[in-house]
Amino acid sequence: MNMSKHKLLQLIGSIYDWPISEEKAWQVYTKLKEMIRKEDVDTLNFLKLIIAFDRTQRLEYRNYLASLGYELRPDEFNQYILIIMVVLSETVEV
Repeated sequence: MNMSKHKLLQLIGSIYDWPISEEKAWQVYTKLKEMIRKEDVDTLNFLKLIIAFDRTQRLEYRNYLASLGYELRPDEFNQYILIIMVVLSETVEV
């Protein structure tokens, strides 16, 4: 099952005070769906790893991303993780 754009944005907006842009949220959702359809096992395993990160691991990974020039607030990073979780729940047997 695929989540509609409206439902995805509603979900993010109901949880976060400063949601990422609608355009960015939908772009990430659709790109992740596309990546998973290609059945890249390494990417799939990495996405599963990310959603299991604890607070310290999330901070470490955000710092790593910042060192690459991609600075994210904690809630922004969590929104991306939420989108990953939605996509995985729709496409992968758990």
